[in-house]
Amino acid sequence: MKKLDKGIYIKDIVPGKKVTGVFCVGAKNLLKKRDGNPFVGVTLVDCSGQIEARIWDDAERHFEAFNKGDFISIEAEAVEFNQKIQLKINGLSQVPGEGVDISHFLPTSPCDLDKAWNKVERAIKEIKDASLRVLLTNIFKDIGIKKAFKRAPAAKRLHHAYIGGLLEHVANLLDLVKLVVRKYPYLKKDILVAASILHDIGKIRELSWDIPPIDYTDEGRLMGHINIGIEIIDRSLKEIGLNENTGSILILKHIILSHHGQREYGSPVLPMTEEAMVFHLLDDMDAKLNFLSGLKDVAKDNGEGYRWSDYQRLFERYFYLPPEAQELLEKEKAHSEDKKEEPTQPGLWDLL
Repeated sequence: MKKLDKGIYIKDIVPGKKVTGVFCVGAKNLLKKRDGNPFVGVTLVDCSGQIEARIWDDAERHFEAFNKGDFISIEAEAVEFNQKIQLKINGLSQVPGEGVDISHFLPTSPCDLDKAWNKVERAIKEIKDASLRVLLTNIFKDIGIKKAFKRAPAAKRLHHAYIGGLLEHVANLLDLVKLVVRKYPYLKKDILVAASILHDIGKIRELSWDIPPIDYTDEGRLMGHINIGIEIIDRSLKEIGLNENTGSILILKHIILSHHGQREYGSPVLPMTEEAMVFHLLDDMDAKLNFLSGLKDVAKDNGEGYRWSDYQRLFERYFYLPPEAQELLEKEKAHSEDKKEEPTQPGLWDLL
């Protein structure tokens, strides 16, 4: 079956313009206007983002015409509402799933995922602690785990929420661990490397991403990725005959259980070792910086290069974002990676 033309992407929609295109339904709700009459609220997604849409006429019939996860072709108008772009849908029709190219609807990591995976493989081979190295090697012998690990998002919404996001996040943490142990050589590098790779491995079963939108599995909602990750580790330990609660294995599991930092954020225990404290901070930093990087795409320019984000309820604040800073950092990183000779005085990215 010939794939349909995607049409406009969400990132290219501007107020005051007609919108024609195919989108995936991320959510739908039958709501009521102030006068009590119904309307349909729809969240539409594609690989460039998501947008809210409304169906004002014949709401109940339209509400029954499609479901979450369906692909719909729409004709709409883009309007500005509460300083955000919103779509007024005037017409729609369902599109068969086999008629769409799924890559248009699932966001993908901007990093080179093959290089990121090679970094993970090198890191495993370089681990000196035999128990940790054997554990990691055994886990990734499973073709299903390896395939899912290379494609899984790191979250549904907050950070690295795209195909390959988990692998990108892990590769970032491996870089950060190298920097930190240079400054604090008494930290146990093998433990931190293993934690970087395995702390979120439960995401491969917590989340679903084969079809948009990225969402939680039943197992993910009921168990959570930390519990799933510990189960994956314990099963592998039994396969290779290692004691699951001794030495470096116990410390690794403690880091995984505590990496969210606080019980109210999902960690059943608090970080109680130097490595656990360090890892929580590195994990939290990479996640938050990735989240802020995403905000830069939608922040409003104040005319001086800096832009304010919308109010972020999770953090209870607005963010003042300089887009040039990220662009310069990426250019510096690319320049350092292209160098063939080691500089006399290495810069930050040369140490990674």
